[in-house]
Amino acid sequence: MSKPTTFAEIAPLYLAERHVCNLYSHNVRRIAERAGVVAAERINRYLLARVEKVSGITVRSERTILLSLWRWAYETGLMDVAPRGVMRMKARRKPTKAWTVSQLQAVVANTSKHDGKLLRSGADHGTFLRAWLLLGYETGARFGDVMSFRRDQIDGDSLSWTQSKTGDPLTRTLSPACLQAVHAMLAHSPDGRILGWVAKPRQCMRIMRSHLDGCGVAGTSKFLRRSSATHCEMAQAGSGRLHLGHRSPALFEQAYCDWSQLRSKTPKPPQLM
Repeated sequence: MSKPTTFAEIAPLYLAERHVCNLYSHNVRRIAERAGVVAAERINRYLLARVEKVSGITVRSERTILLSLWRWAYETGLMDVAPRGVMRMKARRKPTKAWTVSQLQAVVANTSKHDGKLLRSGADHGTFLRAWLLLGYETGARFGDVMSFRRDQIDGDSLSWTQSKTGDPLTRTLSPACLQAVHAMLAHSPDGRILGWVAKPRQCMRIMRSHLDGCGVAGTSKFLRRSSATHCEMAQAGSGRLHLGHRSPALFEQAYCDWSQLRSKTPKPPQLM
């Protein structure tokens, strides 16, 4: 059997040894298809072309995925050439923005405007949005995990799951309002999933985008995770990272915390005048 020469050949073999969400798997395969042949000069050309089209953060993420595929192929003997010579990519991060508590309250309250309207799957439009917003905010979970939450993960007022990205378990307590929306969704669920049965990921994103536009609020459902962590950090220093289940202490501070909301909580030097 000949050894693979392209990322597209390596990706399915790499993914077969891992338990990941469909969204991540699709992303890895898509990047692998675009990258082509496994070679440092080929990757460098790919990264330079991508940085003209997408953000530096996205390019760094794609670089990490490609190097992970190459390194795995080398370590398992599928390739003879070690992953070397790939250029580093710097990413200038803009200040992280999250929704405020008052914005979130308004966005959740406005879901009632959609109550009684049915989506193609038969799910109530308002209840779906309300359950998604409250679950996403109260758990701080990633989109893929939120959409995979199931009935059997709920025990009383708690929801437990294993993060698809890290494999680490987390448990979060849900509010009465969140539980009410969750049980309303489960009453019509055909397979035990709370939200994932309603629509495919892209359609879910369109539904949420339309709702946020109607509320006059910028941002996407990703803001639920960063808002949740930011508000935990406001209540107690160090709790934002713990809430998200991050292994790296710096990740929360770099990419998830809206420091503008913590301006009254962060230390500052004494005034000189």
